[in-house]
Amino acid sequence: MVDLGLDGKIALVAGAGRDLGRATAVTLAREGAHVLLGGRSADMLEETAALIRGDGGRAGIHVFDAMDGDSVAAAVAAILAVHGRIDLFANTVGPFPAREPGTAPPYGSDASWLAAFDRIFLTAARLGRTVVPAMKAAGQGAVVNVLANSVRHYSESTAQYGAMKAALAHLVKNLARDVAGSGVRVNAVLPGWIRTAALDGAIASQAAEAGVSPREIERRMMAGHGAAFWGDRMGAPQEYADAIVFLLSERASYINGALVPVDGGSQIT
Repeated sequence: MVDLGLDGKIALVAGAGRDLGRATAVTLAREGAHVLLGGRSADMLEETAALIRGDGGRAGIHVFDAMDGDSVAAAVAAILAVHGRIDLFANTVGPFPAREPGTAPPYGSDASWLAAFDRIFLTAARLGRTVVPAMKAAGQGAVVNVLANSVRHYSESTAQYGAMKAALAHLVKNLARDVAGSGVRVNAVLPGWIRTAALDGAIASQAAEAGVSPREIERRMMAGHGAAFWGDRMGAPQEYADAIVFLLSERASYINGALVPVDGGSQIT
């Protein structure tokens, strides 16, 4: 067994109510961290907390809206008041924007671009400017943001999403450079296609309509994604969570400012 050095760490996971955020939180707890679950939906955070506690782990809930700077600041202040520190921070917030009717990528109205900026980039900036300075002042900490492989590989269907994640990649580099030598590290993972619960449902529905297996629909989706992927399946949330937890761990103590592809192989260079 490899000891990741996470026992007793205070870990904040933003977006912990579902999919990748939930898998990350559960994995951190299994490694011995005291996990603080952040997000907008108290009910979904309670579901994650129940999974962790049912497994013998420790979890607390902090409801906040990453699109509201005051909400983020209040939540982080409350955490610091109770725990005195945040050792680890995983940011999985940043929903894929719905396609605007009547437009095709990379076009869109000002409103759609501003919404993508606010939900994908600015949420991370708000969280980073609140959590990272506290870590830097404490002289220790590790941060992982979730980007996307479209940061480096153009995909027609991810124009706004990829642009915002690319901006976030630049912010990750800036934060990593700022904290270098302080005992804090800031990194990112670049996922490929994540097989979320919602996507599972959509695949099952398409498979039933086409009279084929869900696995066949998944293969078709992967093959049709601009030939970007080498593999023929999507990544499970747990596979991404494992990479995030490693980068947060003591085993990654000399990794800072890295943008790590986790996509099963792709055209990314």
